Amino acid sequence: MKALVATRSTQGSRPSDANRCTEGELVFMLDPCLTSWLDPYGRECSCGRSFLGMSSLQSTTTARVSKVPGLTVAGYEEALAACFVAEGWCRDCFVREAPDMLDNLVSFAAALPVGAVVERRLDTLHVRRVGRAGRKRTS
Repeated sequence: MKALVATRSTQGSRPSDANRCTEGELVFMLDPCLTSWLDPYGRECSCGRSFLGMSSLQSTTTARVSKVPGLTVAGYEEALAACFVAEGWCRDCFVREAPDMLDNLVSFAAALPVGAVVERRLDTLHVRRVGRAGRKRTS
């Protein structure tokens, strides 16, 4: 099945880019805090522009749509549950948040082509144009 995974691809094309995740690990998104809602590209908090790695528990500003062999919705849910446990979040938080998170992750990945690199701005994902950012114009 298709899923969003951490990627270094296109990192550095925006000044706000950061990647501490493991390449190819499954990622998810937390709801942005108030600080990030008010200033998604601010220095105080990056949660409104970041994805979190389910294994590394680190953040990245880019994710790639990838076909993950053997991944099922049940396996995806298990990975998300393990991440919640590793973060020390309560079971009630997982039961309350996970279904919507999982539905969104599956829907986002299903709607995009494999290989697409996406960035986040609050509740919206945007496909990055690979190879265009950072090019100098010659005349």
